[in-house]
Parts: sequence; structure tokens; C-alpha cells
Amino acid sequence: MAAAASGSSPLTTHVLNSGDGVPAARLALSLHRLDSNLLIWNLLTVGTTNEDGRCPGLISSEAFTAGMYKLRFETGAYWERLGRTSFYPYVEVVFTISEPQQRFHVPLLLSRFSYSTYRGS
Repeated sequence: MAAAASGSSPLTTHVLNSGDGVPAARLALSLHRLDSNLLIWNLLTVGTTNEDGRCPGLISSEAFTAGMYKLRFETGAYWERLGRTSFYPYVEVVFTISEPQQRFHVPLLLSRFSYSTYRGS
């Protein structure tokens, strides 16, 4: 499952390495949706951030329905590739979508020992 290549995704993310002041390029991530009946996460998409720290085409408008989603960022592998250690092997951001016709932006500000996220515009 690779990130959708065409169209504009209603869900976007931008990962910034705030410790070094640069985009977090080539960071692996995955998008999941919770099956509310079975209470298990279903993998929807995998991708990697580009040189600007973005991962375009996460999900199509047609596939983006109301529900609970999770973005998982493979932060440990990112820092290891840079020759550094980090405290968090991965970061999971869980959020609820009740109005899928809107656009949602979920940035991740990342350093080796902290992270922050918010609903952006």
C-alpha cells in the first residue's frame, strides 16, 4: 500500500526536525483507521516524507470517511539513519474525524527527546 499518487488528499502532514531546524526528509510513516466493531487498526497507507518533510497523497477524498485515525511516524529509524539516538522509537498521533469533507493538517515537530503536534490548517 503506497500513498495515493494523484489528487489532493484531505489529510496532510508535515514533519519538521525542530532540533536541527530542517524538514524531516525520508521519514517513514503509515496511516491507519480504527475498525470500531473489532477495535483493531487497519493499515490504509504507507509512505515516506519528501525532502520538504511532507507526504502527499495520504488518502483519497473517497476513502476518507468519519472515524478514528492514527498516523504512525517511524522516528527511531529516522534518527538512526542520521547517526543519532532518540528517546522515542516511533510516534503515534490518534485523532477523530467527524466531518470528512473538511481538510485536515497534522504536523509533527520532532527532536530527539520531544515531539509536538496540533491540528493545523
